[in-house]
Amino acid sequence: MNKKALFFNNFAIACFEGLKNVMKTIRKLFLFLFLGLFICLFGLLLFFFSKIQFIELKADLKIQNQAVYKSLESNIAAYLNNYKKKYLWSINLTETVKKIESIYSGGEVHVKRKFPNRLIVFIKEEPAFLLLLKQNQFFYSVSKEGYIGSQKRAVDSLNFPILRGKAFEEKLELRQRVLKILQTMPETGKLFSLENISEILYDKDNDSLLFYLVSDYFIVELKEALSLKTIKNINFVLNYLRMQGRTKAFVDARAGKKIIVKKLNKG
Repeated sequence: MNKKALFFNNFAIACFEGLKNVMKTIRKLFLFLFLGLFICLFGLLLFFFSKIQFIELKADLKIQNQAVYKSLESNIAAYLNNYKKKYLWSINLTETVKKIESIYSGGEVHVKRKFPNRLIVFIKEEPAFLLLLKQNQFFYSVSKEGYIGSQKRAVDSLNFPILRGKAFEEKLELRQRVLKILQTMPETGKLFSLENISEILYDKDNDSLLFYLVSDYFIVELKEALSLKTIKNINFVLNYLRMQGRTKAFVDARAGKKIIVKKLNKG
């Protein structure tokens, strides 16, 4: 066989082997693709027809009163039990979160599906920003969004401003109004600062908020969130009153720019 014929013979063999390898690769890819598609379809069908068998409630709540904790846990569990035997895909997670928040509004709620038959609910209490003294004479945490959380010990009241009155207990928008004001105030270093607020009451007749200070018997009356200039003016007035030896006064700052000082008879 001459060199030319040998070359074409080797070339033909190489092409044939290469084609065989390509076909093998294509068959493997087709097999993997088929298997992947089969697994996806099987998983989809399994998910579609899977019903909830298990519900996990994972709650991180700082509730000292065990009776209150058990009652809350029981109410949430009773609601979640309605989901058992329902199809996993049919659960509206947003509506479930809203319902749980209506039972317990003092924390973050997350709900997720876990394949193939599990629903998991996470509840984590938000840190307290205020305390609310309810009519039952127990203290409850209030989150920075204004939601009422778990019951607290009386000793905890030394570390937070306290909301007093039925109106704060009933109205979320009123609690949020207080928080909006507090978030504009300096945290420390001033007479009128977050660390120096003792109690907050609501004056229904004037639709205003009364802020009682810790260090002196000063009451500051406000309506809405404050500008930095108004806060500065309030602190100027309070410092002036202290320099004059006055340890109790009613400071009306409802108008914002115009601040009125009235005599206050303690007791």
